[in-house]
Amino acid sequence: MEDPSPVREILRSWIALDDELRALATQAKDLRARKQALSAQVMEFMRGQNLDQFVLEGGGGTIARQQRTTRARPNKAVVRTQIAMLLADDPQRMAEVLRTMEGLPGPGEEPDAGSVVTRELLTRRLPRAQQISLQ
Repeated sequence: MEDPSPVREILRSWIALDDELRALATQAKDLRARKQALSAQVMEFMRGQNLDQFVLEGGGGTIARQQRTTRARPNKAVVRTQIAMLLADDPQRMAEVLRTMEGLPGPGEEPDAGSVVTRELLTRRLPRAQQISLQ
């Protein structure tokens, strides 16, 4: 039988890395929450000043405020109701269609069919790195 100590060391290293990754993921989640709170303040200021973009000093790029309008997907309850109305005379086909739509969000998770959602977000663009030629 082989000596299990190399496997133990590999497992310890793997577990240590997994623990470190989990800690970093938690830290990243906290940082994203703090960034989102600051983004709300920046957007409020930009809206109040009627600004669409900040140009950052020192070649730091830009921060832009954008509005994106999208049509929301219908939720499951709306789709199920429509399918039931359309396929009421063919229950087998209706059951097949309902089985294929299981990937849609549940009731209350998405807005109703046909609604329009406008989201406002901040984006940061960094300047491209300069290419240095050694020739």
